[in-house]
Amino acid sequence: MMTIEERIKEIEDEIKKTQKNKATEKHIGILKARISKLELEQESHKKSSGYGFSVPKSGDATVALVGYPNVGKSSILNALTNKKSTVGNFAFTTLNVIPGTLNYNGAQIQILDLPGIIDNAALGAGRGREIISTARNADLIVLVTDIEAKGLDRIINELYKSGIVLNKRKKDISLKKSNYGGLRIHKPKFVDISVDDIRDIAKEFKIVNGDIYIRENVDIDDLIDFFKGNIVYIKSIMVVNKVDMPHDENTLRNKIEKFGDYLEVSAATMYNIEKLKERIYKSLDFVRVYMRNKAGIVDYERPMILNSGSTVRDVCRKISREMLENFRYAIITGPSRKIEAKVGLDYRVNDEDVITIISKY
Repeated sequence: MMTIEERIKEIEDEIKKTQKNKATEKHIGILKARISKLELEQESHKKSSGYGFSVPKSGDATVALVGYPNVGKSSILNALTNKKSTVGNFAFTTLNVIPGTLNYNGAQIQILDLPGIIDNAALGAGRGREIISTARNADLIVLVTDIEAKGLDRIINELYKSGIVLNKRKKDISLKKSNYGGLRIHKPKFVDISVDDIRDIAKEFKIVNGDIYIRENVDIDDLIDFFKGNIVYIKSIMVVNKVDMPHDENTLRNKIEKFGDYLEVSAATMYNIEKLKERIYKSLDFVRVYMRNKAGIVDYERPMILNSGSTVRDVCRKISREMLENFRYAIITGPSRKIEAKVGLDYRVNDEDVITIISKY
């Protein structure tokens, strides 16, 4: 009898042999769904070993440095945070998670130097399940490689096997389950996937009754991610370290550009480290607001750091529960407002707004 690993390998080989075109799209989607179902089964067998490292979150956001061993993650942590993580020219220098703090534009950003990921990390190799479990809780993943572009495709695949999807957002799909009546599909006409294809994908996950609501255009991979149910969507940026060492730029570009935009850095010489700090900060999509106190003084030295889309309600919650309960209105000034504005709790704050909270008492 074949093991789960052998069955997955067999299906992966079939996908590789199948020519990709419109006619085979559904067949490949069904095969991918079967792999995902087997991976979920595999995960349930090994879930007792899937706990992450015990690292309490701190600061305004958490960033995980993820990559193969010996690509210079510890050096990048040191360069970003002035933390002295052990550095060496051999694999597995980092055996535990090393935290540090990047202070940038008033934000305190927790940086986690994770042990290197190796092949089959999703199955637990090299403490991979613990590493990936920790990465799942990050607000941003920095994929680190070096001038040899070591294993980026395999790293991304190991993350996906463990339910981490990079640089995509969760699609607006929902499922209302029932025990009878068949499967009903509710979707706009512009959704390209046919009702029959959706039913066939759902069937692979043993979903045969209920209502599926699709409210935007999706592809088969989006459906598979939804039915898997263990997916987290995390932003990522890609960094190529050690560019101070001799290498051929064209060869490097050919190896790595298929994975998207990347930043070349050297932790050893500090080349582009300031650009990396800026890119991390911008990727986290922060909003800074400055509070004006009762005396009319604005604290420009210590901005309140919020996520983009936050409201005055979030500002009050961050100060105290009493501030929210006693809220009367807020006064907004700053770059986003040419004139002073009186606003309520649902007003969305903008970067560098100056806020005065007026309480009932």
